[in-house]
Amino acid sequence: MRVVAAFRWTFEKIESVQRRFTKRFICCSNLAYRERLVNLGLDRLELRRPRFDLIYVYKIFFGMVEIDAYTFFRVCNASTATRGHSFKPFVPQSRLDVRKYFICHRVVRCWNSLPAQPDDFSSLNNFERLLERTDLSSFILCRY
Repeated sequence: MRVVAAFRWTFEKIESVQRRFTKRFICCSNLAYRERLVNLGLDRLELRRPRFDLIYVYKIFFGMVEIDAYTFFRVCNASTATRGHSFKPFVPQSRLDVRKYFICHRVVRCWNSLPAQPDDFSSLNNFERLLERTDLSSFILCRY
């Protein structure tokens, strides 16, 4: 619980920087924060984190970064997947509470719940389009 509170405090501090910066635009100076974000085409930082985590995991799985996917994830065998997409990692076991905030723990539930079709994994652009049409608000940090 302490770790989540620390992350929450960090997010609020970082979000305050974005809050102040967006207020400097002349077109947005008299608008509420959420309205400024809509006008500027931005998301809250806590909503961007799951999105960028998922994009990074996509890059790990499809060899776009120099990281072995099996170092971080145990991946479902594609022939045994019965629901959803066939790129489903399992949550690794850990004894330490700190480990559950690593990307390999943090992102699995969100990744596995994606309403993806096989075509959504054919390219990074298709995957990003999938994320744009998916509501990731239930996966913000305090609920990981």
